[in-house]
Amino acid sequence: MYLLSIVAAMVVMVGVCVWNLGLNMLSLFDGMTLLFLLLFIVPQLIMGGLFTDFNNAFRLGIGKRKAGTLMELKRAKEAVDLTVKISLVASVFIAVASAVLVLYATQDPLELGPSMAVAITSPVYGVGLALLLLPLQSRLNIRIQEFISEKE
Repeated sequence: MYLLSIVAAMVVMVGVCVWNLGLNMLSLFDGMTLLFLLLFIVPQLIMGGLFTDFNNAFRLGIGKRKAGTLMELKRAKEAVDLTVKISLVASVFIAVASAVLVLYATQDPLELGPSMAVAITSPVYGVGLALLLLPLQSRLNIRIQEFISEKE
């Protein structure tokens, strides 16, 4: 339900921007930024030893699988926490690096506005990913509390 409300809010936001401002939202889509964001997140999870735990977090959080141990739940929660932090920090880093490149490479001042708009979309992607992972964090916290209360 939460995911559906986020998608609905994004559709309404895009609709309002297109209708009121006459913006072409596809011009603000930047596939390279999404790729760079993934290239920051995946290696960090692998280096932290939490990549498989991030995968397990979805199974444990959605409820398709019961946790065997408390440590399994805590590692899944840590993997989601780390992904949220990495997505926020990496998106700001990518935005600053993109803005520097745009400012350096732009010859015509009229091109600066659209180029900067695309350059600073990465924080939107990072925050969007964090918003999608927040309910999973909450569900894992609840599962940890339920697991502890069952063992008492």
